[in-house]
Amino acid sequence: MRIPQQGRPGSSRPDSRTRRPSPGGGKPDSRGRGAQGAPGRDNRSGRPRPAASDQKAPGNRPARKSSSPIRIKGDLLYGRNAIIESLLGRRSATRLWLAEGVREDERIERLHDLARQNNILIDTVPRHLLDDLTEGANHQGVAMEVETFPYDDLEDVIEADGTILIMDHIHDPQNFGTLLRAGDAAGIAGVVLPSDRSVSITPAVVNASAGAVEHMRVAVVPNLGRAIEKIEAAGRWIVGLDGGEDAVDLFDTDLPLPVALVVGSEGPGLTRNIRQRCQIIASLPMVGKVASLNAATAGSIALFDIVRRQRSAE
Repeated sequence: MRIPQQGRPGSSRPDSRTRRPSPGGGKPDSRGRGAQGAPGRDNRSGRPRPAASDQKAPGNRPARKSSSPIRIKGDLLYGRNAIIESLLGRRSATRLWLAEGVREDERIERLHDLARQNNILIDTVPRHLLDDLTEGANHQGVAMEVETFPYDDLEDVIEADGTILIMDHIHDPQNFGTLLRAGDAAGIAGVVLPSDRSVSITPAVVNASAGAVEHMRVAVVPNLGRAIEKIEAAGRWIVGLDGGEDAVDLFDTDLPLPVALVVGSEGPGLTRNIRQRCQIIASLPMVGKVASLNAATAGSIALFDIVRRQRSAE
């Protein structure tokens, strides 16, 4: 999402050393064996020697498959904070995995306690198994199988007190998760997402939000425009965070409370249909060299400016 500044117009070098040919013919590889596809012959028996891909180097562990034999039902969360918050949230969990040799700290002890309180099976497994399960994510030595994220109805979000955060087709899980974390800290009523062309609540989003989304109301709607109409009819002002000639400086504008803040996607910003439904288009004052902020940063600033206004109105 682009927030324009107020007042601005819109090899490696080949080895020169001679290599000695291998007994089996072909050029030697990096371990001094013959090239694959040219097995060669055993020096003692004269029988054909197995191809390099069929040989097991002494003392080396056999190559493991990249996919894990464990089948996950639901979601697989990872990261210590994300899992702790999930155990304190609404989702039911089935199994908790800890990597062998994981460093014990306060969060690991907390995980143990919460898992026991919820009668969750705890299993210690090789770290490479967690690498495979999480597809190489930074799991911090822990992973947990949970049910899929329980979305709320739009009416539940509308009835809650506070700012509603509306995501207009945000795609990046890191941006989305960071904005959710800020939204939880700002005490928002909930989040509204479109069901198409938008990131959903995935394990990557849960991790990026440090587990904050596990405590939030999130509604997914088939038509974002109609959802905005319902939110407006219920008494909230629709404020779009975007740039353009019609945008007003957020800090110099009186916002009627309560508010529904609409944050657009990275780059394009608000879509035309959603922008037209906003009662106010607000932008952040940019006084530096950079002409825009990403969706998570801009949205977080706007959310806490609304918090400031709410406190002043009390």
